[in-house]
Amino acid sequence: MSTLTKKLGFLDRYLTLWIFIAIAFGILLGYWFPQLEAQINALQVGTTNIPIAIGLILMMYPPFAKVRFEELPKVFSDKKVFGAAMLLNWVIAPSLMFLLAVIFVPDHQEYFVG
Repeated sequence: MSTLTKKLGFLDRYLTLWIFIAIAFGILLGYWFPQLEAQINALQVGTTNIPIAIGLILMMYPPFAKVRFEELPKVFSDKKVFGAAMLLNWVIAPSLMFLLAVIFVPDHQEYFVG
């Protein structure tokens, strides 16, 4: 085990395993309790599914809480890295997602516009 891996916490070290366990658990819940989907979908306000929104907030809070805001000036000062990150996140990734949608779901044009 590398020194970098040793620095990670137990949950972080096995994150991929936890994700696969959560996926399997969700599939099994849907298999064992088919009515669960309708019950979860009933907890929707407009187009927002409340259980999913709560889950996303709980999932995103830990990384956001660890942001060291005092380090942000350093991030913005390296124009090359910052520019590469912006290009990847705002140009290349959306273009790739659009291309994948065109390839894999060509019959659903409603997915192509926001």
